[in-house]
Amino acid sequence: MQGRHILPHEGLDPRPLTFATAFLAEIQKADDLQTVEALLASAAHELGFRHYAMIHHDDHRAASPGLINMNNYPPDYAEAYFGGLYHRDDPVVHACIAANACFAWSEIPDLIEITRRHRTFLERGDYYGLSDGITVPAFVLGERSGSCNFCGPRTPDLTQRHIAAAQMVGCFAFQKARRIVGRRPRPIRTPGLQPRQRECAILAAQGKSNTDIATILGLTPATIKTYIEAACGRYEVHNRTQLVI
Repeated sequence: MQGRHILPHEGLDPRPLTFATAFLAEIQKADDLQTVEALLASAAHELGFRHYAMIHHDDHRAASPGLINMNNYPPDYAEAYFGGLYHRDDPVVHACIAANACFAWSEIPDLIEITRRHRTFLERGDYYGLSDGITVPAFVLGERSGSCNFCGPRTPDLTQRHIAAAQMVGCFAFQKARRIVGRRPRPIRTPGLQPRQRECAILAAQGKSNTDIATILGLTPATIKTYIEAACGRYEVHNRTQLVI
């Protein structure tokens, strides 16, 4: 692009990105989770969101070493979400599988097929003011998936304007929290899938249908369905999306 000048967009507000840059400098200095969460809460407020959540997509009912769970959800909602393992039906969590970067919740129908369970989940969130959010997926090989979320904007049309800033804040906040709680990869708890079940689960995670998997493995779609269902049973989940998570 030699000889060309990139001009600022006329309606672009540079303040969120300026704040995100300052946030990165501060988060690098953090050496405990309390500081990380204080900075995260400050970021949510500065970007204009009422709520934040930076969590591993896992069972938080028992205190497990290495799991991250920072949020200011309404207490009743948080108790139901974590106590009822609602992350298994959370369309935001499901959309993280299909996204490779920060996304607005309005984009979820473009990333996954919205089911009745998803709609029920979103309606519950709306009731508690948890809507119109932004999510930054967090995936590290050998660990549970996670995400950093900001929702409940104080002003309309706020979400799309803060995608870039949220990406920067969420990515580096989760990275710092991971280093503090673990400093080494946390092994995934596996119920011990049989080889064929594992193969089918891996291919399903790549977006392959039962017919596709059957062709790849030289089996019938009905057999693949049986393997997927058996794998779901071992993880005590209801469908292939939850199995992948």
